[in-house]
Amino acid sequence: MKTAILTVCLVLLSATLPRAESLPNLKSQAAWGEKEKKEFLGFLKSNQPMPAGQVKYTSPENGKEAPKKARYASLTLVTDTMILDTGGGRTTTETTTLGPKLLVGGHIFSWVRYYTGVKYNRISQDKLDDTRAHLSHIEVPLGLELALIPLGTPHTRYFLLRGGVSEHFFSGPAKKSDFKSPLLGWRPSWNLGLGYEWQFNNSNWRFHSLADG
Repeated sequence: MKTAILTVCLVLLSATLPRAESLPNLKSQAAWGEKEKKEFLGFLKSNQPMPAGQVKYTSPENGKEAPKKARYASLTLVTDTMILDTGGGRTTTETTTLGPKLLVGGHIFSWVRYYTGVKYNRISQDKLDDTRAHLSHIEVPLGLELALIPLGTPHTRYFLLRGGVSEHFFSGPAKKSDFKSPLLGWRPSWNLGLGYEWQFNNSNWRFHSLADG
């Protein structure tokens, strides 16, 4: 009798083991949520017949969105030194106050990026009556930069070459007639820059240092 019971247990155990081993391990299946995983395992355990038909292949272009190009934003405090033409072949140098500069940009190609933004600070200029006028200065830059990886260095470090144009707007309580060479109004300029960028490993943060003028 004991031998018969042992035989029946072994037969039942051998019948259940293959089904337990045949269930897939879905722990690494990141595309499904817990609900989908439970439903799929429940279907396998129910011993229902597999549906007839063929699995339709869907190309990556139609099956999911194209990968988005990386974008970035930077906020810094900057100051400028401006050389003003006072006429008669003479110039004077003025330094602006420290002010915020916000830049946003993105990748056009892997090593070509665009940027734009806004900067604000203040600058003083001599008036005809020998007093000083304090003017607000807003700059709106637009340009391209090359992110070049030097040979033999990791792909998280770049030399930056930047070039673009800017529109400067100067405003204040004074009038243009108060100056010999007034800054008031819109002024265009072109910009060149050279810098260095270091992306921290496994992070979206980067160290960025650049001088432009």
